[in-house]
Amino acid sequence: MPPSSGLSFTQDFAHFQKHVTQLFQKEGWTVETPQSNQAYDLIVTKENQMGAVQVKWLKSSVQKPQLSKFADFLETNAGKKFNCGFFITTQGYGGSARALIRSWGEDTKILCGIAAKNEIIWLNDGDQDFPPPEPPKPDKIYFGVFTCKGGVGKTTVAAHLAGAFALQGFNVALVDLDPERNLHKLIGDGIYLPKPKSVGESIEVYDERAWDEDAARDCKVVICDCSPVFERNPKELIEKFDYCLIPTTFNPLGINKHGKIIRDTVNDIRRINNRAHLFVVVNNFKHPTSRQMELLKKVYFETYEEIRATDDKFHCIDPDEVCIRASDQLYYWGIHVLENPDNPRSELAFKLIGGRCYPRDDFIDLADYIEREAGLGILRAS
Repeated sequence: MPPSSGLSFTQDFAHFQKHVTQLFQKEGWTVETPQSNQAYDLIVTKENQMGAVQVKWLKSSVQKPQLSKFADFLETNAGKKFNCGFFITTQGYGGSARALIRSWGEDTKILCGIAAKNEIIWLNDGDQDFPPPEPPKPDKIYFGVFTCKGGVGKTTVAAHLAGAFALQGFNVALVDLDPERNLHKLIGDGIYLPKPKSVGESIEVYDERAWDEDAARDCKVVICDCSPVFERNPKELIEKFDYCLIPTTFNPLGINKHGKIIRDTVNDIRRINNRAHLFVVVNNFKHPTSRQMELLKKVYFETYEEIRATDDKFHCIDPDEVCIRASDQLYYWGIHVLENPDNPRSELAFKLIGGRCYPRDDFIDLADYIEREAGLGILRAS
């Protein structure tokens, strides 16, 4: 049963939809039910406003895919006839959904809410209205982002994954372990993550020599941009890693070429750390034809079949499920930081353009995937 099942309006979808209808009518909206199955459950009108309402009767919190599906509908020709959208649920909003809502600007036409007994509690009017996230573990959570070769996006992945976790409400620190100091060269001493209608987040970047747990006592997530030369990474930090991410490319030469290097990297990590979950993630993904995709995926999974058979904490992420897509926004983010080397608050490529932001969506999906597939309470207290 849903946690709020003691309230009659939450006992099933029909009762909940009727309750939401009454709440809108109470606020002066005219409500009608669409004639056929649609991507929305109610149509509401008031003065010059017409909105689509998605009613979600759920036993658990809303997650990003449920919210994204409704947002995508509003961008279609059928959805553009509405000048606003309402997403109403019985329960709260999970970390990935809250991150998506926070990243929407003032021009968003979606309002998200939780239906209470006498009102709808809206969540878009600043962070103070969000139900607080579940408390994180008291200990820090360590990520290592390794490279299999230069140019596969290790530093970009480290920086933007940090931003995705910050959007989910975590305090995050970045540690630059690469002797080339690419992270420092790109973003200086920190990243500024703007938030609509509220004060933004700052993510500090630490040099290896300056890093100490007491230097960032309030940080719960620590993401290390590792050296491509494995031996140059401090052993004491590798021992701490809860997760390791290994970016790779998804092209015919890259899969075979990187495969051996990644297998060697996995073996190196395992000599020091046997408990970390290891993820291979495709970066700079360009979707091939269906036939090419089938062939590339076959080779991709076969490349790591032996590791997957013997290591239950090794995850070869299916690019159909989660990947970092090739994006002009990521490219121009790189150009921007190069053009502004003295910018004390470098921003990430998370701004909406035409209502979309592939980097934001992809890195939130990656953070959500990690917690879903391997978290088991490691990111949040049980």
